[in-house]
Amino acid sequence: MSARLECPLCGHVVAEGVDDIAPGTCAGCEARYEGGVGDAPGAVAQALADLGVGDLEPREVLDAVFRLTPDESREQGVSVTSDQRDDFYRWWLFVRPAPGGDARAVLAQVVGR
Repeated sequence: MSARLECPLCGHVVAEGVDDIAPGTCAGCEARYEGGVGDAPGAVAQALADLGVGDLEPREVLDAVFRLTPDESREQGVSVTSDQRDDFYRWWLFVRPAPGGDARAVLAQVVGR
């Protein structure tokens, strides 16, 4: 079973031909991608914990990100997407951190905090 994950912010392929994708950073736009869970809400919750922004509500973040158009996602530097694989795919949150590496600032802006 091989998986493929493409960055929804810049189109760079961050993983391909691997059995298990590990969280990391996109070489194309430096967005962090976290999650890797079988459902979008669970992936966002995992990503927020891994990014150290567990004070944000996962469902609120997911709802706000899903409301963005693809162009708005690229502009704001945040998106939720799934990987591609032969069986049950996994969901990922991509966040291009603000200057200084602050992912929380990006996510807080998207949810309006």
